[in-house]
Parts: sequence; C-alpha cells; structure tokens
Amino acid sequence: MAAYSFSTDDGKTYKRRLHGFEAICNSYALHDFLLAFTGSVEVQLRNQSGTPIPEQKVIASLRSAWILLRHRVPAVALRTTYQSEDASWTVLYDVPNGSDDIDTWVAQTLVWRETKVDCLEYDLDEKWEFTHGEYPLRLIVSPMEVATGRYMISLAGPHGMIDGRMSMILLNDLVGSLNDQIYQAAPANPTIRWGEETARLASTGAILTGLDMDTIPKPAITKEEEFVPFLPPFVENKTGTHDVTMRLVEFDSARTSALRERCRGNHITVTVAVDAIFALAHAEAVLLNAAAIGGAHYTSTIDAYTKAIHWFMPLSCKDQRPSWPTSSSIHHPEGTTLFGTDGFPLQTKMATIRKAVGFSVDTNSFNPCNKGFFWSVVAADMAAAHAAPRKDFAAYIQREREKQAMCKSFHPSSMMVRSPISSSIGHLEGLGLFTKYTPSSSSLIQVHRVLFRARPLTPTMTNIFWQYDGKLNCSLLAAAKWNSPAEMDGMEKALRKWFDHVLE
Repeated sequence: MAAYSFSTDDGKTYKRRLHGFEAICNSYALHDFLLAFTGSVEVQLRNQSGTPIPEQKVIASLRSAWILLRHRVPAVALRTTYQSEDASWTVLYDVPNGSDDIDTWVAQTLVWRETKVDCLEYDLDEKWEFTHGEYPLRLIVSPMEVATGRYMISLAGPHGMIDGRMSMILLNDLVGSLNDQIYQAAPANPTIRWGEETARLASTGAILTGLDMDTIPKPAITKEEEFVPFLPPFVENKTGTHDVTMRLVEFDSARTSALRERCRGNHITVTVAVDAIFALAHAEAVLLNAAAIGGAHYTSTIDAYTKAIHWFMPLSCKDQRPSWPTSSSIHHPEGTTLFGTDGFPLQTKMATIRKAVGFSVDTNSFNPCNKGFFWSVVAADMAAAHAAPRKDFAAYIQREREKQAMCKSFHPSSMMVRSPISSSIGHLEGLGLFTKYTPSSSSLIQVHRVLFRARPLTPTMTNIFWQYDGKLNCSLLAAAKWNSPAEMDGMEKALRKWFDHVLE
C-alpha cells in the first residue's frame, strides 16, 4: 500500500505509484494518446462598461490563477514516468525552489493560442509526451471572440491524470481566481509558502476508501450465464480529416425540464434515462448505417442484432470521491486525487432493446415502442443494470486490482468493438459549480458553455453528458477512422428522435 501514497526522501520531490483505473487510463494513452481527456469552459470577461478585458490583463490574470491553483491543488503539477519493465506509472511532485521553477512549469503547461480554433475536434488531434518526467496536464486557452471577451479555457491530458467531474471542479476554482484577479484587485503575485501544499497530495483512490487494500479478499468465482453481446461489425471510413469526430447535442431547457420531471415521476435518475435513450438510439443508428452500406456488412449486422442475448456497455463511470470518508474534495486539508472514478460494465436484455426499437428485418422499417413501454420496461431494465454491479468499497478495490493487472497486457485491439460507452458528469450547478457565473447571472465573468471531450480511436461510440444552465448536453465522440460523418449525423438524429419520442 505504501507505494500508492506520496512520500519523499529529501523533502523536495514527492512520489507515488498510480494504481487501478488511473494507471490503466494512462496506459491507454501510451497508444497514440488514446482516451486522453479535455474539459473546457467558454468564459466571457467584461468591464463594468461591457467592453472586453484587455488581452494582456487576461493573460496575466490566468497565469496568476494557474499558479494559485497549483498551490491549492498541487496534483495539477505532477510529472509522470512510465516503467516499461513492469508496466507501472510513477507520479512526482517537485516543491518549487523559487520563481524560476514556477516560470518553467508555467511555460511548459500554460498554452495560449494566438488564433481562434473553430473546430471542436481540433483539440482532440493534439498529443504530447508524458512518460519520461514531463507534466501531463495542460491549461489551454483559445480566443473565441476577442471583441466580446470570450475565451475557451481547457484542462487536457491523459485521462488517468484527471476525470471529467474533476476537470470542472478545477476550472470552477480557476474561474473564481480569475474573478478575484480581474475584478477584486487581488494581488497578482500573492505570498505563497511553497512546500505546505504537499500536505494536499492524495493517495490513490483504493487507499482513500479507508480500507486496507491488501487485505480485501478476492470474490468467489461464480458460474456465469452464456454471454452473447450485441457487437455489430464496423467498416473503415477513409475520408476522415481529424482523429476524432464529434457531435455536440444540446437539448433546450424545456426538454431538459420535461425529462427531469419524467424521471422523478418514474423514480429513476437522469443518468439511467439518458443511458436507456442512448442504448436505443445507438442500436437504431447502427441498423440504419448497415442498411445504407448494404451487402455482407448489412447481413452480418442483422445476424449480430437478432442473435444477441445482451445489450452491452463495456464501461460506465461513477465518481467515487463523495463516498470516501476523508479526502473527498480538493478543499479537504489532505486534498483528493484528480482521478476518482470507478468504471464497470453494464448489460441488460437485448430482447427489450429489440422490442423497443421495433426493427423489422422483413420490411427494413421501424415501429418504435410507446413511451409507456420505454419508462416501465426499458428504463426499468437500465436501472436494474446500473444497480447490478456492487458499489461497496471492497468491490471497488477489487475492480481497481483488475484494472491494475490489465496494465501489463493492454493493447487497443481489445477495444476494437462497436459498442456504446457512457459517462454521466452530472448536474453542474447541483454540484455547486459555476453557480455565480451562469449566463443568467449578473457577474462580469460568465461561463457561457461547458464542454467535455475525449479521444476514442476505436469503433466505440462514447456519450459524455451533463446538465448546465438548464440544458442537457450530450457529447457524442467516436474515432473518425471508424465513423463517417453520415454515421455521426445518423447517431445524432437517432438520439434526438428518441429523446423527443419518450417525452411525447
């Protein structure tokens, strides 16, 4: 256990090993930055008169805010090394020895773009070294509309260094510091006692449960039923211009409010409802795309669809931090880890999915279920799928062990399946994030939108979804090599269709 908590031999450099999900996510990124993560906020910075804050002041204020964030949350300045002989990861934190060390860190991690980047997918083409002691996390600032003071501020890096919810927690803190720097006349270079921040370097998640991870027994092996998941075939798209293709699907406040009301009435969470909608939309989009391609591809897709016993999602994510007895927040005296996510597969009855989608092989047409069937059967089955994996600390630690073992053998070929992946970030204002800076607030600094993006490079279809400013947003992400623009358009269309259908 000791290897997974920070320690130091000289009081200058602190280090620990990564473990479990955080480790395997970094190992994913060894392969062309696979599943690297970017969390972003679009902010608007204005004076009392409504004019934009001068760019040089924005740059200086961001620099100060980034340094303050390092002091409050030192894990943003970890370095990473990879030991290929045992497929292990070590993270290191160096206590700054004066302003030169801080200047070096800022120069290597704060990226200011001089020109606007229009394409949401552009950021996801970028990658950098992180295996030989480099800083893996970057703060990237892009001008969006300088004339009105709009900038996109992003935290990006290998996914093992930061999870989705934490990216927003950190950006919320950063926006608060920006507000203080620009509008509250906070000192540009406040006195910081470097070294005291090391108390906030947290252990890996399994240790933060409070259990002795070395004493948790392995679960008993049980006989499993026959597992026949719906894993349809895929074809290569040879016209992609980016590594990742994306569709940002926003549902207006009226639809979002209606969904939340329907969820309350049916005693299920928004996460469960969206996963159920996503499951039906993904199945329909796969069938429509196969029909458009035709031939042997269509035949094999229909064969997989009709013979499958299970609808299968290889990865669903849950934030473990709120359940930890200590170190559950960046505000805890001992800090918390920036990756506190648990991941487990979901499966439910494919027969339910087929009945809901209502696809006829004979007529190549759809007769979708009514909303009553969706809420009473499809959503209920999805709720049962979410409830099935054990969520206690012992089960979490066992999953972390399994992911740790995967580091030695992982290869992207194991992800070459056409399956859905889902990650629910949550209701941001409900989590206490950006509540002072919403577009409807009177604040001079406002967060107009939030984005989550990842770098999937295999045929999976990822849906990262969240609520902000009264709206539900879905970030549909897929590898451009395996998903054409027409396929992505079809996925978005199916998602919108099913969303409206279950609310009719």
